Amino acid sequence: MIDDLLFLDDNLCLFCKEEERKKFFLCENCLSKLDYVDNEFEILKYKARALYFYNSFIAHLISDYKFNRNTSLYKVFGQMLYEFLKEKNMDDFDYILTCPSSNSVLNLRGFDHIKLICDYFIKDTNMTYLKGFKKIKNTKAQHKLSLEDRAKNLRNSFEFRGDLTEKKVLIFDDIITSSNTVKEIIRTIEKSNPKKIEAIAIASSHRVKK
Repeated sequence: MIDDLLFLDDNLCLFCKEEERKKFFLCENCLSKLDYVDNEFEILKYKARALYFYNSFIAHLISDYKFNRNTSLYKVFGQMLYEFLKEKNMDDFDYILTCPSSNSVLNLRGFDHIKLICDYFIKDTNMTYLKGFKKIKNTKAQHKLSLEDRAKNLRNSFEFRGDLTEKKVLIFDDIITSSNTVKEIIRTIEKSNPKKIEAIAIASSHRVKK
């Protein structure tokens, strides 16, 4: 990635690019703006977890990565997620399922922002990517829709025809707000008889454990 080459030697924060990196390739000032919650909640009876509360800073961080093509930030999110999975002993799933984007979004953005994060650490875990899971419907951008329209927008968007008997699947998305994307993914793969399904996100609007 071009961004990686530009900031490889100066040891500056990959977001503000002004101060020295301390952790997760971020400086102390940027780190202080993160709201770590280590939250647990349920989505369709399955456990979901989020590292950070979706505050204005992490929203800006994710937006810069996805929409401004600051692709070097994949290392920030990748290191955050990897250390969390190791700490919580969550790196022993059989598969990680990265929430897929439509072809139109991938063509516009130029990269798969979710998979790029997992590429950073997956080789150091026991997991492999779940193959055969596809997005079969071009949908509108979720963040531009009402809560009701988000659910309708994703209905019957995914397809999976494999067998997951006795397999554990970890679903990963960058943000969980309405949970509609994860819900639709769960409905798709639970037909294949998995032993366990969990979901994880970098950030979520869920703050309190429930």
